Amino acid sequence: MRPVALLTDFGHADHYVGVLHAVIEREAPGAVRIDLGHGLQAGDIWDACFQLRCAWPHLPADCVVMAVVDPGVGTGRRAVVVTAGTRSLVAPDNGIASAVPEASAAAVLDWRRMGLDQPSKTFHGRDLFAPAAARLACGADSRDMGEEIETSALVACPLPDPVITNAEIDGVILHVDGFGNLVTNVRGEDVESSMTATWRAGRTSRRVATYGEAQPDEVVLIEGSAGYLELAVNCGSAAEATALERGDAVVFSRGGD
Repeated sequence: MRPVALLTDFGHADHYVGVLHAVIEREAPGAVRIDLGHGLQAGDIWDACFQLRCAWPHLPADCVVMAVVDPGVGTGRRAVVVTAGTRSLVAPDNGIASAVPEASAAAVLDWRRMGLDQPSKTFHGRDLFAPAAARLACGADSRDMGEEIETSALVACPLPDPVITNAEIDGVILHVDGFGNLVTNVRGEDVESSMTATWRAGRTSRRVATYGEAQPDEVVLIEGSAGYLELAVNCGSAAEATALERGDAVVFSRGGD
């Protein structure tokens, strides 16, 4: 039995997450389930893609992931299953399905072919995605769930890539975490330790290895746990200190040039 990981914007105030677990237990009794998070920003596809990318490398090799942030539920947007390495991803085709690396195959979920009742117009998580994830956990072939499509036909992931030139790396802030750290789209392995980050009005930040190396109230550059470079303030909030937000520019260059 393959484990199933869940990522949604459903929150915990209502019955929605519990019902997902109930459907998976009904269809795949005993399947290990991992709650990656259910507090994503409501309807925020960008946030879903970011969270999924950060979690992906740490999941079991045979994991089935159900990622549902779905503002287009009930419309003509496709529901898909994507094969990436030995893992499977069940998600709406709104950018989330393209957020993971090494995708090699994709299929459009067809509730008729799967022998399901017609899904609700407002809860595909319960009526389509959870049954699909459960069947994959039990060893079902994704090709039996619907028509195969090229992975290139999936809606593109909205997360921007950094622009790398000989002189600098132009990045953007992808995420503001709960500590107020400003996570960029630039990976630590791609930036020399001597490079500095320049942000609003020419302000710069030096790179450190630990939060403890920062001076009081200093905005520093540090590699976070997901491998991305972040602007951070030790025991404080970089978001408050800089007034930067998601999508704002951060430029990496040598010696602050």
